Amino acid sequence: MAISPTLDKLTDDQRGALDDASLLVISARQDAAALLRRAGLEWDDDDDFFGSRCRQCRCSEFDGNGRVCRRSSCRHSAAQHAS
Repeated sequence: MAISPTLDKLTDDQRGALDDASLLVISARQDAAALLRRAGLEWDDDDDFFGSRCRQCRCSEFDGNGRVCRRSSCRHSAAQHAS
C-alpha cells in the first residue's frame, strides 16, 4: 500500500506504525546534526537538511519523543515532521 500524503486512508495501526517509524527518522536526523555540530560544522538554520520541519504548519522542528509534536502551536504527528 502506498502511503497517502494526506494520511487520511490509513488505519489506526498503520498510522501508529508510520508515526513510530517517523520518530526513528527524526531521532537519527537529530543524532546526525549533533555529530556534525560536535565536529565544528554549522549550517544556516533555514537549511532543513537535518531538520524535521512540519509539513502542516510553520513549526521548524519536532519537539518531543511521542507521536505528537509537543509545541502548542503545532501538535501535528511525527509523520508530518519526518518528510
